Amino acid sequence: MRWLIQIAFLVFVTGNTWAQGSFKGTTAQSESLINIALEEVNKIYVAPPQEFRQLKSSKVSQSSIKVTYHNFPEEAKQAFQYAISIWESLLVSSVSIQLDAYWEDMGVNVLAEGRPSVFYRNFSGAPLRDTFYPVALAEKLTGKDLNGSEADIICQFNNKINWYFGTDGNTPSNKYDFVSSVLHEVTHGLGFSGFLKDSGGKGFFYSESNLPSIYDHYIFNYQNQKIADKSLFESPSYDLHKQLTSDNLKFCQTGSAEQYNTIDWIFAPEVWNEGSSIYHLKGYQYGEENSLMTPSARKGEAIHNPGEVTIQILAELGWSSVKFEFEPLKDIEQAVAEIPVEMGLVSDSDEDFSTVRVVYSSDNFSTANAAVLTQAGSASDFEGKLQLNYATGKVDYYIEVKTNEGRVFRNPADAPSRKFTLRIGPDYYVPDLFHNPVKAVAGTVSEVELSAEAKDNVGIKSVTVEYKINGVLQEPFSLETEQSGLYTGKLQFQNKMETTDRLEYRIIAIDNSSRGNKRMFPAMGFQKVEVGSIYEPVSGYATNFDGAENDFIVSDFGISSLNGIEGNLLHTKNPYPVSALEKEKFNLVAQLKYPVVVQSNGQLSFDEVVLVEPGSREVEQQLCDFVVIEASKDNGISWLPLTDEYDSGINDTWYTAFKSGFSNNTSEAQPHESLFVNRTINLTQSTSLEAGDTVLIRFRMASDNSVVGFGWAIDNLKIQEMTTATEELFAEGSFQVYPNPAKNHLYVEWFEADQNSPIEIVLSDLYGKIIRRETGIEPFYSSRAQIDLSGVSPGIYMVNITSGNQIVATNKIVKN
Repeated sequence: MRWLIQIAFLVFVTGNTWAQGSFKGTTAQSESLINIALEEVNKIYVAPPQEFRQLKSSKVSQSSIKVTYHNFPEEAKQAFQYAISIWESLLVSSVSIQLDAYWEDMGVNVLAEGRPSVFYRNFSGAPLRDTFYPVALAEKLTGKDLNGSEADIICQFNNKINWYFGTDGNTPSNKYDFVSSVLHEVTHGLGFSGFLKDSGGKGFFYSESNLPSIYDHYIFNYQNQKIADKSLFESPSYDLHKQLTSDNLKFCQTGSAEQYNTIDWIFAPEVWNEGSSIYHLKGYQYGEENSLMTPSARKGEAIHNPGEVTIQILAELGWSSVKFEFEPLKDIEQAVAEIPVEMGLVSDSDEDFSTVRVVYSSDNFSTANAAVLTQAGSASDFEGKLQLNYATGKVDYYIEVKTNEGRVFRNPADAPSRKFTLRIGPDYYVPDLFHNPVKAVAGTVSEVELSAEAKDNVGIKSVTVEYKINGVLQEPFSLETEQSGLYTGKLQFQNKMETTDRLEYRIIAIDNSSRGNKRMFPAMGFQKVEVGSIYEPVSGYATNFDGAENDFIVSDFGISSLNGIEGNLLHTKNPYPVSALEKEKFNLVAQLKYPVVVQSNGQLSFDEVVLVEPGSREVEQQLCDFVVIEASKDNGISWLPLTDEYDSGINDTWYTAFKSGFSNNTSEAQPHESLFVNRTINLTQSTSLEAGDTVLIRFRMASDNSVVGFGWAIDNLKIQEMTTATEELFAEGSFQVYPNPAKNHLYVEWFEADQNSPIEIVLSDLYGKIIRRETGIEPFYSSRAQIDLSGVSPGIYMVNITSGNQIVATNKIVKN
């Protein structure tokens, strides 16, 4: 049984008590909730809400629910989509909701069942800590697709029920209304669900971590005691069992920090009803506006409106919210009379604010003051001042907003249990500093980009890079901030780096305190950077990675064997590392040391297994982690993609393997022979490369700061399938052309040429333009000719040899 409400993008700006970590948090799964079919008849129709009628006329939907049908008849699909459009008229969401709907035999008295596919807790943007949110709501709150192309809501509908598939509300007395059932089940998927259960005389939370859902969090008894408060009701316990079967539980709305207002009473019968207890409403006669979320349905009734109570409950869960655009106050060292506060507020439902205030206290809220903020310029901007009266020490505070409709929002949401803190006085806290280290560079590069995230309770004064070349400290330089907390800059080399050079660096963040508190990365010493050599260009390259260890510059890649796979592979460190920065991905790189001279329609091919976190299959370019093959025409200063960025979602077998099992946010999938797939790339089609370009080639994987897995494995690499040997001879008939590749000189040698016919040698580019022509060479006097290439640009060229007015040999050569 499921229904829905309004969605909007909610940003809760958290204080410096939040640690840097995964934006996805951890997951749990719940059981399905059922809707019972009664034999009674109740011929009544509740029309869709006004928002739906407006949508049909002119209003633009601000949400999207995409349904994947399994074995559904066409007439059921049409009714299903009608119900979905009702919910879309009520929702405001930046993330599409994915729903899997199944048509199957469920017995004789169950209409349908539904649930969220998964719950998340402690994700970025979660209003309450250690509380599970259904994935559709979690995605709304964080503004990101958390589970890729996986369903957010899963519903089953009974194909043995005598359904009415019309949308006019005129349900016959011998049928059950299908639109009503869809609305009900979707609501469960959006939040009418959780982990409370009763068995053997004990009540408990059946989530692995023994934690509540956001719905469970707002359940109270008639004494206004919170059921999820384990200091009152342990889990498992007989006391919790008594509460769950008391027929006296209610869902409450936050009134103030210590006050909750009853929205409505929930279904908690004295005998536990599996699949129905707790996650339905009680007390409504069938056919009333708010009766959709009752545990059962009668024939003939059509409820096409979620009802105000359901909307209020979903709103309290977080579907209708306020976006706080607020930067927590920085600590100060000098006592002041007052301190200014500014913020922006945006309501999902376009409600006006009757009161905006900052509640603050210096004694852990034994007593408290409040600073009322007023509008400043626009309707969404507010400002005011905290009266500090030159106090020192710690001041805790939170923001409280009331709408004209009486709804209350706080930041942090569970204040004052969690709050912001302003410290006044000497500062002893060192800054937070996060950095993805650079571990290897090619000797051809003239600069290295560095970035770091630095934050501090009194603000950051500077972020500086100190570096050494061959043990000698160089002139330090500063990283500049481009966005809040992110600092970037370039380490530039005056001279070309050699493989024998030792490059080291460290990053130092200093705060604004009088003490100049600082933190370094690394914490001790310097980060060492390997300087890799670049070889002479080649026309092609091929390897199965046995003995190829010196052919690549690697950073978090390696060349070695893996269990169950014959021979060596090029592969990422596994499991692959995550990014230390939330705003930046971490790059794992394997760069070929041989530059390649591109041929027209030259091909790059390899076998691969990609076991990296998949993003959404529905939303274009919404990738979490990804891999990509890139080329550089400027010695590694900039890189051009040879492929689109892709992940394990590009292949169903990889995708299934990655999703098959997890431990501590890590996919347990490992590569094996059957998972390898060949990839072939045309280097001059749909790329930025042209024939004759000399390019560096690299394999790059980028990871975010959440779910990880094995990574990327590569085998049987072939680039234009030409030899890499620098002294290989190209021969046709009795003529030989060498060396290939050539640098300053090219030699043509012959053995049995017609002594009466002079030899002509023509060097041309791939477009036929003649670069060099040597004529009148008498083979009788010499068996070899030298061609001067010192003034010829690097690239691929054709050598045509003519004897007796006939072309006797044609060779392709590479000029370095």
